Amino acid sequence: MTRRPWRLADVPWHPPVFAATIVLSYWLDVVVSPHAAFRSLLVAVAGAGLLTLILSVPLRNPQRAGIVASGLIGLLFSKHVVDVVGDLNARAPAAIFILWALLLLMVGVLVIRLVMKTRARWSARRANEILNRASLVLVASTIGFGLVSGRLQYGAGDLEHGVPLEEAQRVDRDTSTAAEQPDIYLLLLDGYPRADVLAHAFDIDNSAFVNALAERGFDIATESHSDYLWTRQSLTSMLHMRYVDQIPEFQAVVAGRAPEHPTLRELIVENPAFDLARGQGYQVVAIGYEFEEEALRKADVYVDGGHLNEFEFKLMVSTFLGDVLAVLTPDLASGQHRDRIEYQLESLGRIAAAGGEGPRMVMGHIPAPHQPAVFGVDGEPVVVPISRLFYADSPEERGEPIDEFKQRYRDQLEYLNERFLETVDAIQANSAEPPVIILWADHGSATRANWVIQPWQTADPDVVLERTGTLFAASTPARPDVFPNDISPASIFRYLADAYFDTDLGRAVPPIDGLHIPPVRAAVLDADH
Repeated sequence: MTRRPWRLADVPWHPPVFAATIVLSYWLDVVVSPHAAFRSLLVAVAGAGLLTLILSVPLRNPQRAGIVASGLIGLLFSKHVVDVVGDLNARAPAAIFILWALLLLMVGVLVIRLVMKTRARWSARRANEILNRASLVLVASTIGFGLVSGRLQYGAGDLEHGVPLEEAQRVDRDTSTAAEQPDIYLLLLDGYPRADVLAHAFDIDNSAFVNALAERGFDIATESHSDYLWTRQSLTSMLHMRYVDQIPEFQAVVAGRAPEHPTLRELIVENPAFDLARGQGYQVVAIGYEFEEEALRKADVYVDGGHLNEFEFKLMVSTFLGDVLAVLTPDLASGQHRDRIEYQLESLGRIAAAGGEGPRMVMGHIPAPHQPAVFGVDGEPVVVPISRLFYADSPEERGEPIDEFKQRYRDQLEYLNERFLETVDAIQANSAEPPVIILWADHGSATRANWVIQPWQTADPDVVLERTGTLFAASTPARPDVFPNDISPASIFRYLADAYFDTDLGRAVPPIDGLHIPPVRAAVLDADH
């Protein structure tokens, strides 16, 4: 029997193409920076190719190896279907998993029987050729969707990326208007409540930390609050210096006239606060943040340690790979989260010490003390396996007993407070001139409410205050009392600009009826609910 000549179509390229298409589809769904997804794409392609090569040894046929590899990739990513069904019936996840496993087994048996009946017509070579063509059709349709929806074009435009700190001195800037201007550090401590809220919700006496900040020249706002429950709204309002209801693009998303992705991300990375600072001769420096939808990659300088980001975490947990990693390397996600926090804090001191002409405005977004709690009281590692609930913010979401949830929070905050003070000391010690340092929080904690499903309008006022009563501390050398005692994110940059950029913006005026939460006064903490 004459063997058919080898053709390019005989090469099993479909496993890497299928894997790449899955990553591309996931990226098109959330539309974060291409830089955030590039590593996942490389790993998916290389992993699928390696799997095919490994399987070709025992199967002794590359086409069969490719078919099995594509089947395993499909099985791996079928977790998404399990999750969707599980969300529809969360009370019977075990039964759903068993049914799904039985369904897969039945499909496998049917495929084997079909192959056995038609084996004369369906060789491995022929099946491989069909899968190759199917993979090309699938990736072409995915790219077509990206082009039609405009998301691929946005991704191409989002390739702009700040330079590393080591190259920062080579950035051309107009510093003619920056004489005598101090460096400015805007450090978002994610999910950090103010002192009275911590005492009420966690029985934490945070006076030692507050007093230590005061000794370092900080003014502490005792009635500071967030206008929103979530990071995205708070950060957007701060960078746009107004309430999100007053931003036309945000309103278009709320009204359904514009897609959530990438509209809201674009609002964050391209904002009036950066423009105003640059107009004053400032170089904008941002530290890498693992929530890529809020990562400020379009700053002039982007400092990142290459840790795993939220896009990669969510991609992993959308597959059975996440379940495997949770067993084999339970500290993978929490270790990366812990290392990123330490890297961010250490980087702030390095930025202060870095040379360069003209002042810098440094944006730091530290994902702590937000859940998960990954530090013990002395900084020892706390293992939190990767899961869909890794970043969940309340004991109800996380499925943790409230006492255990609170104790982990207390332990982590005690360690983090020491690290925050060390970071402030490093910034002040390494700065040539006394810098402006602002510590602020986007929202508070959530011990008694699952804010994913709880409307704030129907929650007890003290529960709302726990979420909206936030830390704010500012060191403004030579300019005391820059910020009012009841400061909120929408007005932070306005008061800062008035003090240092000679503007006259004043307090942001909230809309009469909007998405923002009116401030809840501390008196509710003493009320009987």
